[in-house]
Amino acid sequence: MTVMLARFEAWLCAPAPAERLAAIRIAVGAFVTVYMVVNVREFDRLGSRDPSAFDPIGVARVLDTPLSATSMWLLFGALLVSGCAFTVGIAVRVSGPAFAILVLSWTSYHSSWGQLLHFEHLFTIHLLILAFAPTAQAWAPGAKSPVAPDVRFGWPIRLLAIATATTYVLSGIAKLRLGGMAWFDADTLANHIGYSAVRMETIGARQPPLASAVLQTRWLIPFMAAAALAVELGAPLALVGRKLRNGWMLAALLFHAATAATMQVFFGYRGLAFAMLPLFRLELVPTYFRRIPGRGHRAS
Repeated sequence: MTVMLARFEAWLCAPAPAERLAAIRIAVGAFVTVYMVVNVREFDRLGSRDPSAFDPIGVARVLDTPLSATSMWLLFGALLVSGCAFTVGIAVRVSGPAFAILVLSWTSYHSSWGQLLHFEHLFTIHLLILAFAPTAQAWAPGAKSPVAPDVRFGWPIRLLAIATATTYVLSGIAKLRLGGMAWFDADTLANHIGYSAVRMETIGARQPPLASAVLQTRWLIPFMAAAALAVELGAPLALVGRKLRNGWMLAALLFHAATAATMQVFFGYRGLAFAMLPLFRLELVPTYFRRIPGRGHRAS
């Protein structure tokens, strides 16, 4: 046990380049900012909802009544300003914590209307970690370059990776806790797929493209259920080594694509691999970009 703890500490505290942490700041900050813009209608919708449906959770519990429409738009504006500043790397000691706290406030408030929106939780956790990490030591206005790799850049990245793996594991545990071995029964997953298809048809939306085909091939459904559980419970394997990381990530992306194709459920932060970015050496991206044929001379 002592040896295992020592190895874990060595892995957690391994130095990393400042550029890698900065790249994650840019990617995560940009995703969440764009996510808020894309979902701008939610701010308008929540500003005019029936107050009786408001059941505050998380930090939203400080509210006795829902926010007014004006307050919702002020929150939206503050999110955009702090999000853009954090992504670019401007005054990150202020913009980082401000953006993270505002996003935490929004996600708590957004989930206070009868439906827990779990897909917003992971990027909120990531932002809270990044907000208090030295993310602007590279690729930011006024950053001193180059900066030597250091532990202070490494541990936040590992913590981000642990958070990603943990959320997947918790999802797998929830399936077993709520459904037990019935999760592997064809009826359980078939009911989820059928419910989604009927719901889409009821509201007049386009049905999942593969829902009908899967429901007609019921012998395949238990294997799909087992594969989904293997991806979620096997997430910690991505922390072990490059080959396991690549294999797990491919399986996870296929899992999210299959979920979208059968149930019209797609979590962009995970399905577009933003949640997996802490597992990679993102500081090498500019190097690969310069190697693209036809760009070498211009880049140099």
